[in-house]
Amino acid sequence: MKCTMEKPNKKNDKELWSSLAEAILRGNYIFKSHAKQRLKDRDILDIDVLDILENKENRTRKRNKRKDTYTSGYKDWNYCIEGASLDEDKIRIIVSFDEQLMLVITVIRLGNTE
Repeated sequence: MKCTMEKPNKKNDKELWSSLAEAILRGNYIFKSHAKQRLKDRDILDIDVLDILENKENRTRKRNKRKDTYTSGYKDWNYCIEGASLDEDKIRIIVSFDEQLMLVITVIRLGNTE
């Protein structure tokens, strides 16, 4: 049966940064099983992911709106955030939100930022 849910509004940058900060501050986030496997496969630390999402110093967080996507039937968009790990590799993170949690969907190592 097809879900008749309306497409949600896409968060603007201010809303997205606020949602990320609040979810991390409250511990209201989970790494989906796919993201956990990708962390392991790609030798990325979960703390690197959280530091990028929180925009910690030298993490060069930015949003890649061209990679934001929406899949019909879900409560929110998938948002693409990119930044740098401590070893200066470029990391792409895809997150979404449900009623109470930020969902880390996948994590990709893109290579050196230089």
